[in-house]
Amino acid sequence: LLRRFVRYEQDDPYDATQLLRTQFALDDSQYFATVEVLPGDPDRDEHVVPVNIRAEPNRRDRYSVGFGYGTDTELRGTLTWENRRVNPKGQRLRAELRAAQVEQSAEARYVIPIGDPALEKLSFEFSYDRRDLGDLDTRTTDFEPSITQIRGLWQRVLFTSFRRTTTIVPGTVTTPGSTDIANLLIPGISYAAVPRGYLGEALFSRALYAELRGSSTALGAPDDYVQLRVEGERVFDIGRRWHVFLRGQLGARLIADTGDLPGTERFFAGGDRSVRGFGYNDLGPRDVNGINVGGRHQVAGAGELIRDLPRN
Repeated sequence: LLRRFVRYEQDDPYDATQLLRTQFALDDSQYFATVEVLPGDPDRDEHVVPVNIRAEPNRRDRYSVGFGYGTDTELRGTLTWENRRVNPKGQRLRAELRAAQVEQSAEARYVIPIGDPALEKLSFEFSYDRRDLGDLDTRTTDFEPSITQIRGLWQRVLFTSFRRTTTIVPGTVTTPGSTDIANLLIPGISYAAVPRGYLGEALFSRALYAELRGSSTALGAPDDYVQLRVEGERVFDIGRRWHVFLRGQLGARLIADTGDLPGTERFFAGGDRSVRGFGYNDLGPRDVNGINVGGRHQVAGAGELIRDLPRN
């Protein structure tokens, strides 16, 4: 695995920046606890520079427990186990349980590094998810293989979801509730802009993210549809301590009648990452009974003025 990193990262032995990138890539891979990449004395006759790499493996197993509160999820907790080295090829396994008052989920993911091991991977994910979307109660079982690759300053993900979803619509005084079950095969592709020098670390913000997905009756969907999601955010500095933060979300669905689709394939808004001042996923079109059933399209935007606190 170490040799694979060096082969992909160290193209020019005279480039000090490339040596630093090699060290950072090894650090961010999570396979190693400590890494040193040190150039030796150059051989001016042979025009080569020897490179010495010393690395200590990380602990194989990692456990984490978290508790918290958010205005969207209310009380929440997570329990995670990760095997960072299932075998000498660097394949890894991760399992996570999450529980909150509005959603619960269980997820297992098996990751196989491909190409550049720090950035590119083949993943197999199995998950079960229950969440409240508007007035709908949704339960989803999903198996999703995907391939993640870096193309310049873009991260591309090709995926296919094998999904079984249950949508429970509550009843009213005059109308009984209903339960709809759908089995879907959903292929898709996404692109995300990544910062220059990105080495695979977690992205806490997305400058631009776009996802195109869809299905058809031939693949098990109740109706043909194509769905596009675009998200973007940017911070502009207007002073040493003052900043303007802008965020936009766009969703559009073509072809399908929204009422025929599972709740997980509809658009909802509201919450601290969407429209503040409204509950999590509480905004959406309502049917004749006043039930929030989600929308066919979505446009949302936000602007914030930020001031740094004194000192640190």
